[in-house]
Amino acid sequence: MTNEHQAKVEAVRKHFNSTTMRIGEFWDEFYESYGYSNRTGLKKLCIVNNITVGERAKFRNTSNGKKTEFNLSELDNFGIAQSIGKEYTSLKLPSELKKIGIMSDIHFPYHSLEALRTAISYLLEQKIDCLYLNGDIFDFYSISRHEKDPDMRDFPREVEMNKEFVQKLRNLFPTIPIYYKLGNHENRYAKSLQVNAEEFAQIHELQFDIFFGFDRLDFRVVNDWQGMEMGDLLVLHGHELYGGGGVNPSQNLFNKTICNTLIGHVHRTSNTTKKTGFKQFIHTYSTGCLTSLSPKYMPFSQHNHGFAIVEIENGISRVKNLVIKDGKVL
Repeated sequence: MTNEHQAKVEAVRKHFNSTTMRIGEFWDEFYESYGYSNRTGLKKLCIVNNITVGERAKFRNTSNGKKTEFNLSELDNFGIAQSIGKEYTSLKLPSELKKIGIMSDIHFPYHSLEALRTAISYLLEQKIDCLYLNGDIFDFYSISRHEKDPDMRDFPREVEMNKEFVQKLRNLFPTIPIYYKLGNHENRYAKSLQVNAEEFAQIHELQFDIFFGFDRLDFRVVNDWQGMEMGDLLVLHGHELYGGGGVNPSQNLFNKTICNTLIGHVHRTSNTTKKTGFKQFIHTYSTGCLTSLSPKYMPFSQHNHGFAIVEIENGISRVKNLVIKDGKVL
C-alpha cells in the first residue's frame, strides 16, 4: 500500500468515524469526494480496510480500556445524523417554449364535448408550442371512494376511452411537447391499486404512465406534488394546496402562494392582481373546467368552462384566462 493510498484510507476512516451515518449512506454521499465514479469503489476501500459501523463503535467507546471523550463541535454536523427528509421542488419549463396552452379538469369521459372541442380548436388556431394538461384530465369515477351510480360504473370502458383520448390529443398536436400533470383524480388510480390489489401496484406495466401509453405518445409526466414554473408563473393543479376555492379562488390562491400562480381544480375562472410595497404586481388565476357544469354531486355549482394560454417573453409570463360560453371563447 502506497503512502498516498494509506493516507486516503485514514482520511476515510476518520471521516466516517466522525459521523453517525449508516455505512451505505456514507458510500452514497461521499464516493465522489474521494475520487470514485460510483459507490462501489468507496465500498471496497471500506470493506478491505475494516471501516465499519462496528469498528466505529469500538473507536468511540474505548481507547486503551478508557472511555473516549469527544468534542462534538469538532465533528461533521456536530455528530447529528443526516436528515431523511427531502425538499420537494417544482420543475421548470424549458425556456425555448414560449406559448403554452393549458387545459385542466376535463374529467374524461365525463367531459363537455362542446367545450373541449372549442378549447382544442382555439389552441390549434393559436399555434401553441406546448400543451400542458393541468390535472384531473381523467376522472376515474368507477374506482373512486364516493358512492357510485351503477349505470356509470364501467371501469374498462373508462380506461379504453381515456386511452383513445390521449391518442387523439397526440394526433392533433403531433410535434409539440405535451405535459401531463397528475391531479387528485389521477391519484385514484394508484390508490385503488394499493388498496385493492397491492400485489399488482409494483408491476411496471401497471404504472400510470406506462398503462396509458405515455411513453409511446411522448407525454411528459409531472408528479402530483410537483409544480411547473413557466417563466415567473407557478402552475399547480390546485389540490397541492389545502383548500383553494372560496368566493374568489384566485384571491385565496394569492394568500397561499404570494407569487404569480395559476391553478385548475376549482372549475371556476377567476383573476386577482395585487401590488406589493415595492410596486411589483402579483397575478393569480384559476381556470375553468372542460367537464359537465351540473354533475349529479353538485347540480347547482358555479362552475364554468375555460382554459388558458401562457405567453412568455424574457422570462415574464402573460396569461390569457379564457372563458367558454355557448361554444365560443369569450
